[in-house]
Amino acid sequence: MNPEKQQIATLHDAARKAMAAGQLRAVHEHCLAILQIDPTFADAWFLCGVVAAHNGSLSKSIEIFEKATALAPDNPEYHAELGKQLLADQQPERALQEATKTLHLSPSQLTTINTLGSLLSHVGEHEKALGCFQRAVRSLQRRSNGDTSLSSKWQADLYFNYAASLQFAGCFKEAATAYEQSISILPLFFKAHSALSTLRQQTEDDNHLSRLDGLREKVVSPRDQLHIGHAIAKEQEDLGRFEEAFDSLVWAKQAQAHAVNYSREKSDRLFTGIRDLFSAGAFTSAKKGHDTNEPIFIVGMPRTGTTLTEQVLSSHSQVFAAGELPLFPLQVKRSIASTVTDLFDLETFAASLATNSADLGVHYIESTRPRTGHTAHFIDKLPLNFLFLGLIGQALPKAKIICLRRDPMDTCLSNYRQIFAANFLHYQYNLNLLDCGQYYLQFDRTMRHWHQMMPGRIFDLHYESLVKNPAPVVRDLLNYCELPWEEQCLSFHSKEGSVATPSAVQVRQGMYATSVDRWRRYGDQLQPLYELLQSAGIYRS
Repeated sequence: MNPEKQQIATLHDAARKAMAAGQLRAVHEHCLAILQIDPTFADAWFLCGVVAAHNGSLSKSIEIFEKATALAPDNPEYHAELGKQLLADQQPERALQEATKTLHLSPSQLTTINTLGSLLSHVGEHEKALGCFQRAVRSLQRRSNGDTSLSSKWQADLYFNYAASLQFAGCFKEAATAYEQSISILPLFFKAHSALSTLRQQTEDDNHLSRLDGLREKVVSPRDQLHIGHAIAKEQEDLGRFEEAFDSLVWAKQAQAHAVNYSREKSDRLFTGIRDLFSAGAFTSAKKGHDTNEPIFIVGMPRTGTTLTEQVLSSHSQVFAAGELPLFPLQVKRSIASTVTDLFDLETFAASLATNSADLGVHYIESTRPRTGHTAHFIDKLPLNFLFLGLIGQALPKAKIICLRRDPMDTCLSNYRQIFAANFLHYQYNLNLLDCGQYYLQFDRTMRHWHQMMPGRIFDLHYESLVKNPAPVVRDLLNYCELPWEEQCLSFHSKEGSVATPSAVQVRQGMYATSVDRWRRYGDQLQPLYELLQSAGIYRS
């Protein structure tokens, strides 16, 4: 070996050891020394990308990973990490491309397979993600007595990912086993405890309450408290102990509510600002959108039947469920060259009034490829798209828009009972019951506004009518979507495919009306919420 190659080998070995020890500055120094000798040494670029990602330099890490993949296009680890950073940078289309490349390269490294599984899950390829997690778990289990250099945290995360994918696929017993395995590795894995509690109806003879109660004093963060409190509340509710369940929810949310300091006033300004911007004047201009009837948007408050409706419609032979796509808001951001990371800021809506509607519609449809396009229609089920209906109506004038409506008290309670994605600003209202009520009032006013601005464009689907009398309601829904009747839309719960939402367990049960008027079981504890809604004219005395 010539001296230069020997020097590179020594530096590379030192860089890899420094990475394993978490010594990022040393990694960077070793890699820079390598690149001074050989600027085409791909792994030095890759390790520099890892350092940049660890330091929060998202755009820099993407640039460096792109260099590494260009130099070593057959390395699956490089493509997987690039995809991960692209996803973090709100580029899901490109992330899917990198995930597809990684999959075709058949990675053998455990960590890469797990990264690929997470990436595929986040871009909506849940069946492929499950295959990756299954492969990674089997590989881990083949190691003698679990002997591995991977940390307990990493192993617990892998089993959690595997369990979540099994849950999405409707394999609930297998998911429970995987969650338990995750907990056995990391007993204080609070997220796994809360996920496990949702898989089935708990009974007096078979529940986790004793174990969960023992964890209350071991929480170390607001997020831990949120997860363990929700798990306790879910199981108490299953046992009919509604007063205790409500108290557990209040306790669960206290620390997180204090940490995020949600502003009801800021939320109100967003809603009011959108309605003011998209007044009658915004709809009288001669804007012409993209001439396609492909998309079907399902919008509404979370936990109101949006997933149920998606499953009903996607059982139709002409419809594909693309999932909760952030793509329309992203295309709006790109159309105005916004650098603000928040997808739902008022400045974006104001600037969007000057966008070319047809171009926006075309770019949105293109951004959904290649997952869409193989059926006549696809469903975009991002609930918060209800904020963008003014733009959707202009950019895609032939798109179908379905808005789920549910009893206001049940809507607010169901939102309050849910754990939403960490640090997602626009769902932080659910940390306080009265904030849920105020958010509902603004949602209701905004939907009434869209109906007034776009008469006849939006189909209001009432959850209670759907579950109590499904056949005629589904027929009306299909008629609105200009789809012929297909009987399988009533047996949606038996179709194959993953359901990657908090409703994954419920929608497998078919139509049921047991969640109607759930709020009445909580009695006087919900009286302040009822009075708030009543004072706004939602309920008549």
